[in-house]
Amino acid sequence: MRRTLRPLLTAGLAFATLAASITFAGPAGAAPSLDRAVTDAMSAAKGAQARDLYELAPDAGLSAIVESGRTSRSGDWVFGGAAFRVPSTTHSGPVTALFFGHRVNGRWQVALEGTPAFARATAQAPAELMGDGERATLASTAVPQEASTLAATGLALPWKANGGSWRHWGVHGDSGTSTPYNSIDFYGGDRMVRAAQSGRLYRFCGTSTPFIKVVHDNGWTTGYYHTYNQTTVADGSQVALGAYIGEIGEQLPCGGRANGDHVHWSLWQGNSPVGVNGKEIGGWIWYAQSQAYQGYAVRGSTRLYNSDCCLTNYGPGSPGTGVQAPVYNPNGTVNIRSGPRLNAAVVRSAPSGEVVSLACYVQGDSVTGPWNNTSTVWDRLSDGNYVSDAFVDTGSDGPVVPAC
Repeated sequence: MRRTLRPLLTAGLAFATLAASITFAGPAGAAPSLDRAVTDAMSAAKGAQARDLYELAPDAGLSAIVESGRTSRSGDWVFGGAAFRVPSTTHSGPVTALFFGHRVNGRWQVALEGTPAFARATAQAPAELMGDGERATLASTAVPQEASTLAATGLALPWKANGGSWRHWGVHGDSGTSTPYNSIDFYGGDRMVRAAQSGRLYRFCGTSTPFIKVVHDNGWTTGYYHTYNQTTVADGSQVALGAYIGEIGEQLPCGGRANGDHVHWSLWQGNSPVGVNGKEIGGWIWYAQSQAYQGYAVRGSTRLYNSDCCLTNYGPGSPGTGVQAPVYNPNGTVNIRSGPRLNAAVVRSAPSGEVVSLACYVQGDSVTGPWNNTSTVWDRLSDGNYVSDAFVDTGSDGPVVPAC
């Protein structure tokens, strides 16, 4: 049977040897602890970035906060997060990374978020460390940088849909004057900060008001600094577009400075900062200027500069909607699963004809569909679950959305 193309609504382990190559400044032959191995890997990969953001000398020391959130039953695999503590002299947001630690022959090998090694580790880590859905989201942090040029991000502004009375303090870098200008400070409105798109939520720097970031299902990552009265969902939980994050404030769990209640909102791809200039976020096109804390947002004939009222959140735009297509099975329902495998848990059974939103695709188990078609493509839905493309009426035997 010929499939009908539905309207397209979107624009569009072998671990790396980095950690192993670092010299451990301990007794001869001694194996470093996991905290030391993660700190060394962070220093090698992100130390220069942190010193630049934190306005420190090139040889200045850095203090890392390493948090091992999950450990395998064998004790040989660990998943967690790390951050360089921000000195009190700068307004910078923290430099962070999720990590996998794998102990091999008594020594820890570390893979950091945003690298191919990290993506490989998500596939190799034991099942008790994380489920299939989280694995797929984290694997997408090693994405091609070409996507960073797209104006359409599929991201909303970080408050409720159609919520107004919010303002911004200009476009700037993570530390204010640093480049690229990937950050915007938002304040006002109802004070309630919400996820800019669906994804997985992670915390850094401990305390009751940690730094929060969300790794989104469309390949972007957003950060939310200075909030309090935060959500209590577990780390790694799938959160929806508009899910509550916290309330604007001046909290400094990772250090730094803050003036006035706001959320320091930042944009990354993989674990690399991406400037907001020319990007569509919340229905507005954002533009940076030559100086930090300048810039403006444009929608139609409206242009809002620093502290101008008012920003309404018009939602994520077409990329957040994804490709709309119906599932099809004339003999019954179609299984929506937690991962791209036939043995993954069935989250629910969708009736034939139900229209679902496809965000991106991955390769998974081979499935034969109702058109006698066989496919290894699995579509990730906007809620983070998966359906075999063999049972989706997209009009094509190949993927119709970007790779996750």
